[in-house]
Amino acid sequence: MAEDLLHVLVAAVKDLALELGRSPTRAEFETRVTGANNKLKKVGSYSALLQAAGLDTYSDRRTKITNKVFEKDIKKVLDAFQPREQEKIEKWPKIAVISDIHWPFCNQRVIDAFYAYCERHQPEIVIINGDAWDMYAHSKYPRSLNIYTPRDEQELSRKANEVFWQEIKKRCPKARCVQMLGNHDARALKRVLEAYPAAEDWVEEMIQRLFSFEGVETIFDPRQELMLPGNIMVHHGYRSKLGDHASYTLYNCIVGHTHVGGAVFRQMRGQVRWECNSGVAGDPESKALSYSPQKITNWTPGFAWIDEYGPRFIPV
Repeated sequence: MAEDLLHVLVAAVKDLALELGRSPTRAEFETRVTGANNKLKKVGSYSALLQAAGLDTYSDRRTKITNKVFEKDIKKVLDAFQPREQEKIEKWPKIAVISDIHWPFCNQRVIDAFYAYCERHQPEIVIINGDAWDMYAHSKYPRSLNIYTPRDEQELSRKANEVFWQEIKKRCPKARCVQMLGNHDARALKRVLEAYPAAEDWVEEMIQRLFSFEGVETIFDPRQELMLPGNIMVHHGYRSKLGDHASYTLYNCIVGHTHVGGAVFRQMRGQVRWECNSGVAGDPESKALSYSPQKITNWTPGFAWIDEYGPRFIPV
């Protein structure tokens, strides 16, 4: 009985194979033969049926697949290859950037090193990238009244800022000088907007006077970026992870704000984009910068330098 059933099933699978031009799958066979599943159980397996019919099983078909299907004529591939056209990049200018000085709570060692580096390498552009002043008296965080009066802090910061630009102009007379405001520089205006919005124009006018220096371009809006040749965007910064500004804007970025210097490079749309953080030139041990959870921090004293070879952070 089983042999008669096997002959019937073999004939059926051969007829189906002739129609398809190949060994039928089990699903195809079951659609052709009524009760195929139960009948196959009586004669063995579907693979055994295919073998009895002299047809290729699934295992046979798998063993016939070789690496030959992946072989290509390498010469034809190379001849057909067209390299992606690269975007033409302007030559990066020589840029020296210092930020987060937090006058009068500065790290004079970093500032003196910056003077010496600029004098030696003669940058085309010198930038203070935000938070030149700490504005400690205007902080919304708890603060001591035993350090400076607000007037003392303002006078010391203004004088130190003036001396800085005088030194830079003396050492790098041909350099373009730019000062940008950061979130600390805008503290006074923020406090006024919270308590007395009608005085906004008065405070803005005072800030413009305090941050204006002869021969120095000042960007008064902390949200405003500075665009430079070579797809470079300079901004004080607002993201905590190094590289996030470049990923978000698709520009090469120079930032500060986090007090952690460094440079990262990423491949974006066929071009290598970079981001450089200029670290901190303030004194981490000062009372004004004591909002960190402990005295030991990962803040890195130093400044940034960019030239035709790209960005680097100079630790001090």
